[in-house]
Amino acid sequence: MKKIGIGLLVLVVGLALVAIRTLYYAGAFKSIEPTPVAEPLRLTNIVGAEDMSVDYVTGMAFVSSDDRRSTRNGHPVKGAIYWVDLNKGGSVVRNLTSAYPDSDFHPHGISVYNDPMDSTQWVFVVNHRKDKECVEIFQMVDSALVHQTTVSGSLLAHPNDVAAIGRNEFYFTNDHDQPGGISSWKDYLVIGTGQVGYFDGERLRILADHIRYANGITISPDGERLYVAACTDGSILEFSRFPFQQTARIACGTGVDNLEWDSEGNLWSGGHPKMLDFVAHSKDAQRVSPSEVIQVQFPANAAPQVTRKYLNDGKPFSGSSVAVPYRGRLYIGSVFERGILQVDLPTE
Repeated sequence: MKKIGIGLLVLVVGLALVAIRTLYYAGAFKSIEPTPVAEPLRLTNIVGAEDMSVDYVTGMAFVSSDDRRSTRNGHPVKGAIYWVDLNKGGSVVRNLTSAYPDSDFHPHGISVYNDPMDSTQWVFVVNHRKDKECVEIFQMVDSALVHQTTVSGSLLAHPNDVAAIGRNEFYFTNDHDQPGGISSWKDYLVIGTGQVGYFDGERLRILADHIRYANGITISPDGERLYVAACTDGSILEFSRFPFQQTARIACGTGVDNLEWDSEGNLWSGGHPKMLDFVAHSKDAQRVSPSEVIQVQFPANAAPQVTRKYLNDGKPFSGSSVAVPYRGRLYIGSVFERGILQVDLPTE
């Protein structure tokens, strides 16, 4: 009987430690002190602006949009890629995929590739079709996106984001190594099942695995390194491309989501400081989830510096997933919310 009692005690202590570990990584013990900013503005009527990419030459933002709540409720609505003119405060918006005939279009992560050979522009989009996961490749032609090809395969298990490096080449993340979502039980145990993969124009292959919810992915401006958001790990992983290997882990202290570069070579991410709140928000629009934006700077001969640029308690905007700065303002997208939040960046 004594041995049974000791065994039960060990089991209870072990379960308690696992629960505390999960809550720690999920940000349950964090206190939220919203950043003091001028009254934010909610721009456009775009729903679910989960990812954005800015062309800093033109000031146009490509925005991935999908009404994910409608899909979850059994009433899927065709998503879209929008063009938002940040020079005009987001007042000019164009649906670039209105002529795309496939109604089973549910965009997630996106990447824009400018071909240096002929200045053509290509947009890569993760698409969660009903029957398969895939990456759609479009070419920008006369202010519209013209579909060129679809890449699919079993190694695109549950893609989240994509980073294009050519007209038909890209890296990608699987947030899970099999169909699933943020509600996967392994996420609650902080067990990494995420992956980094590569498509060379002919075949898919996996380059890295066991990543804790692999989310956003991007190529460094010099093309030498790859950065991957490990959401439930609260970090950004750095990989060298040649040879491919992990070279660093940048602790961010939040559930980093999509990654975007600014014109000065700084890396930005929208994030989820309280991930269990985000899970609740994903199931119920009335439940709010704090939004956070961080900037990562890469000073010469020094470690990366992570700075919080924005934080709220879930109001006026929940579930931030991407953030891009432009001319002193910050534009924030969300997985589920309607619109894009515009915040004035503080002057330094």
